[in-house]
Amino acid sequence: MVGLPVAPGAGARCAPPGLRARQPNLTTGSQDMNESGTPHAHTVQRILAGLLALPISAYALLMLVALLSAHFDLMRVIFGLCTGTLASLCWWFALRGHLAGSRRRMKFVLAGGFALGGIGFIVGFFGPLVWAPGANQGPLLGIFFTGPIGFVLGAAVAWIYARIRDRGVGDSVIA
Repeated sequence: MVGLPVAPGAGARCAPPGLRARQPNLTTGSQDMNESGTPHAHTVQRILAGLLALPISAYALLMLVALLSAHFDLMRVIFGLCTGTLASLCWWFALRGHLAGSRRRMKFVLAGGFALGGIGFIVGFFGPLVWAPGANQGPLLGIFFTGPIGFVLGAAVAWIYARIRDRGVGDSVIA
């Protein structure tokens, strides 16, 4: 087969199987392509998520060590849970962000966390203003307690729901 003339435009069809250039299959998609049509489109975002996860994980672990070595502190628990949830989401995207099914569940988890966290923040921020107008530190309840707790609970409930909903559906590289 070496030295045989090749017709123009027929190089990919006539080349030996090991030397053929990969051509995307327009009807079924290619395993090297994702939904945007470019190979490895989420690689930069995944690297950034991994780099962001490192300090967040360190902070969450410091909160855990401080909680175990000292007396119980509710603020430490809340901050530890919130940063642990954020670190988990960053690691999840960094390690499994190339899978379309996993990205779909991540979006669902973030939406659940932000929805319940937003509701918790609004209730905790504006509730004390309505029920105890004289309390000058009332809005801090939403900022430091009900908002972060709502985010963690919303993300956890959405993760469980997404796992139950997608049971039996495997992760695929292509959306």
